[in-house]
Amino acid sequence: MNKRITSIALFDDTSLNKLKDISDMLDERLCKVPYSEENRESLDTLPYHFTFCVWDIQKKDEAIEIIKSIKFKEIILNIIGVYIKESFNNSWNLYFDIEQNNELYKLQKKIYDSAKIEKYNPDIFIPHITIHCDKSYDRLEKFKKILDMDFKSFKVKFSEIGLFEIYPAIRIQ
Repeated sequence: MNKRITSIALFDDTSLNKLKDISDMLDERLCKVPYSEENRESLDTLPYHFTFCVWDIQKKDEAIEIIKSIKFKEIILNIIGVYIKESFNNSWNLYFDIEQNNELYKLQKKIYDSAKIEKYNPDIFIPHITIHCDKSYDRLEKFKKILDMDFKSFKVKFSEIGLFEIYPAIRIQ
């Protein structure tokens, strides 16, 4: 896999614990890394997160400057469900759905306006927190049913954006 730089919402410890507690109900080793690598599980060292943008490693300095320039107050996200969407390389993404949030949209827009990476345009990018990527839709459907049984909406919050070189994840900002 090509080295990349990713900017993510750094959730507070309470939020991370809540996300982990829910995903632990699956009692499986989960992997948030998109399907393009062998040994994905060992590469997945990022915490649960919301992705704002991803750059090729050659754009590292640009990414650092963009993220350094972004200022915002704490944002609270309401997690409203668990869904499956198509992902990379004939795989699927099981994810926590985020209720539409004007503050998150504004923050996404600031980053998008600076980076101009169309995939992360907030008008088309589906806000989500990945739980697991897999080539088997049936497996993800099984996981979704387990998570849906006792699902109740919950909140997560963040007040910082982290910038990581990946894979494996090394925080650089």
